[in-house]
Amino acid sequence: MSGHTKENLPGEDRSKWIISRAYDLSWFIAPGFLAVLIAFISHQLDFPKDIGLGSGRTDGKALPPWLWLLLIPGVDVSHVYSTLFRAYWDKEVWNRKKTLLTLTPLFCFVFALILYSFGKLVFWSAVAYLAVFHFIRQQYGFLALYSRKEEGSSNLSLLWDKVTLYAVTILPVVYWHLTPDTRRFEWFMEGDFFYFPNELLAKSVHVLFWIWLLGYAISQIYYLLNEKQISLGKILLITNTSLVWYIGIVYLNDDFAFTLTNVINHGIPYIALVFAYSSFRRKNLPSVFYSAFQKGILALLPFVLILIILAFSEEWLWDSFVWREHSDLFGNKSVIRSELGLGFEFILVPLFFLPQFTHYILDGFLWKGGEDNRELRGFLGFQKLDP
Repeated sequence: MSGHTKENLPGEDRSKWIISRAYDLSWFIAPGFLAVLIAFISHQLDFPKDIGLGSGRTDGKALPPWLWLLLIPGVDVSHVYSTLFRAYWDKEVWNRKKTLLTLTPLFCFVFALILYSFGKLVFWSAVAYLAVFHFIRQQYGFLALYSRKEEGSSNLSLLWDKVTLYAVTILPVVYWHLTPDTRRFEWFMEGDFFYFPNELLAKSVHVLFWIWLLGYAISQIYYLLNEKQISLGKILLITNTSLVWYIGIVYLNDDFAFTLTNVINHGIPYIALVFAYSSFRRKNLPSVFYSAFQKGILALLPFVLILIILAFSEEWLWDSFVWREHSDLFGNKSVIRSELGLGFEFILVPLFFLPQFTHYILDGFLWKGGEDNRELRGFLGFQKLDP
């Protein structure tokens, strides 16, 4: 076990924040608020026009190339590869969880092959719902950390926080399912959700969303008036999450707003969390990474560069052999013209989706702070590690 202790962790004021006040506000909270602000301004300026890009994979050709590169390879796909630092490149974690880290990709690939055998739409529908669950669970994970750091919080208040987090994320998705004719975006591709149009029920869900938020706000004011300390990080996270899911899905109702808010609020906080974790665990990383993380924040450049290279490489494969949409960006016109991969999508799609699928599954195990995750509990400040 590494010799790091709670006092060695990056940042300060660990009692109420995951890393530190400045770090949390800058990297876990601000990205969502900033994305919502940009989405509002862009909507007023009508930019970009007539786009058709969901949070994963729809008609990417409709986005300006620079924006597509920034949002998809730059953030969305890059955050997937940060799992390498969290697990596969951490020697101690690899040795302790070798079975999990080895079998998960194998399971994901076989399962994806089986899914795709039922058809393209079945595959993308299944992974769309898995992605929705994954996106929600990440916000739940951040909330759980802030709630546990809230002094004097009872089990009932923790439950109320968690149920509220699920409400402000699931209700907009339910509204989406009930209003397919008015939604101008998809998650991965057209038809990947099962829709149940019902205008009256949709209005009821809309009203319930705001009633729930109001009820939660009143409850937090009540806790505060009773001299109980409330975690500012928790309140900001709930507010952030509510805005991102409501504005991106219900209010602005355009694909750019949905993509921007969803991708930024999900990808950047995760990358920032893994970067902080990797800095804490640097002695367990390969020497080349250990040397980089000894330089503190300067390690961010090589860290991000590695993620972008891996993400760009994956997107090159997708574009060359499956989507064939961005030849000007990837310089792969000759590969596309050769029509390599045609007829082999049944194996190429599950193969290329493997990093993302593996990330979805591993995330459910790697970030749980149980006793078998002592290095994580130490990183989060819940446990002092042995020297």
